[in-house]
Amino acid sequence: MKTSDFELSQVKEAQVPAPDHIVQAVHGFSEKVGYKFEVSDCPVEGTELYVVYAEAHPLPERYTVALGVLGFRVPRNIPDACPEDCFFIQPHDVKLKEADPVRNSKDINRASSNQDFLRGTKLGGTPALVFSWHLWDRRPWDRNRHTLIDHYDHCIRRFDQPEHD
Repeated sequence: MKTSDFELSQVKEAQVPAPDHIVQAVHGFSEKVGYKFEVSDCPVEGTELYVVYAEAHPLPERYTVALGVLGFRVPRNIPDACPEDCFFIQPHDVKLKEADPVRNSKDINRASSNQDFLRGTKLGGTPALVFSWHLWDRRPWDRNRHTLIDHYDHCIRRFDQPEHD
């Protein structure tokens, strides 16, 4: 019996739980940084990327929201491959309290709302504000040395820089 294209399109992708090495790395990372980070139960739909996030993470004072979700996506084969060179926050409509004097805008520089960035995960019901700030531009990911803490430190370093950098 041949399966029709329609039947194939109705088959949901198998949800693959996060590998133990990611779950353990996130648990250890969470303890060290002092915020409760979790890993998504399944990869982002259509990818092999899991979401590592904290639901109540402090955001910089210059933003209109004090606490939000902060996270990033990691591949199934981390540390052999690095996390994505970006991070996200929710809510997606966070702005600057004061306009950036260089751009004269309250929009956050190099950040854009993305409806599908977390699709298929617990956080996928609302858009994410994705920051494409080239976290690993100063030195490349070293799979034998770098950890989730290093990636998180890069995210926080970028938060601490002026908006127009």
